[in-house]
Amino acid sequence: MPTVHYLLYDVFTDTPFSGNPLAVAIDPPALTDAQMQTMAKELNLSETLFLKTGDIDGVGTRIFTPGSELPFAGHPTIGAAVALADLGLAGDSVTLLEGVGPIVVVLDGGFATLTTAGPPRSVDVADPGDVIRSLGLELSDLHPTLGVRGWSAGVPITILTVRDVTTLGRCAVDLGWWRDTMAFTDAPELYVLAPVDPAQRVDAGRWRARMFAPGLGIGEDPATGSAAASACGYLAGHASPERLAEGWVIEQGVEMGRASEIHVGAVLEGNELVAATVGGRAVRVGRGELVV
Repeated sequence: MPTVHYLLYDVFTDTPFSGNPLAVAIDPPALTDAQMQTMAKELNLSETLFLKTGDIDGVGTRIFTPGSELPFAGHPTIGAAVALADLGLAGDSVTLLEGVGPIVVVLDGGFATLTTAGPPRSVDVADPGDVIRSLGLELSDLHPTLGVRGWSAGVPITILTVRDVTTLGRCAVDLGWWRDTMAFTDAPELYVLAPVDPAQRVDAGRWRARMFAPGLGIGEDPATGSAAASACGYLAGHASPERLAEGWVIEQGVEMGRASEIHVGAVLEGNELVAATVGGRAVRVGRGELVV
């Protein structure tokens, strides 16, 4: 039975024990898919990451939640890049070979920024009434302008915006209703945004978010880079040219006591959104080993 050594990082923060925890195994012994999934389930973090260095094209990357493997995820990508840089295995940039394709991450003074493999794309969404009910909300709780939409930057999610951060704090998944109505839809995971600005401006630069992903074995996630990338597509249609140029900051994890800060940008060719950027910091908080 192989022994796997791993590092622990908190991602989308520079403060230990905040942000989103991540386990990073760099060049582990040969593992089966089942062993990697078992390790992710045992550690029970939002994601556990397995990296294989030495490929001229980039770093082989496998990403597992406690429930499944993902083709792309933002907080493991940022955490991986910082971990590789900390160990002298990455310079100003590194390419991670993920399920969605190569992801380039640029590193600048401890701040890492990834560019998605392509633009966020819209996906079909469940009946808005079912989405609202799944979160214990009513129609009057929604933002007056922004609606319920499905988006994907590699992992399909349902995005909706509530009217304020107080309403955001009341959100809680009704698992029974979710299983009956959302579990088998194209975008079952739920990403809820709220404007930090009390004026509810759709062109605001700062938002707060919560992410509920019961289908991935994650009750609530303290920082979700792939969802933030999807939110770029969701928000870009309402953004001024100035906002598109400046991007957005998304707070997450506040209600969990694990505050995170995610920087999101739009990559444009003319007026066309061709990719999203997601950036943040990460800090090492520990190490461990697991026999699988």
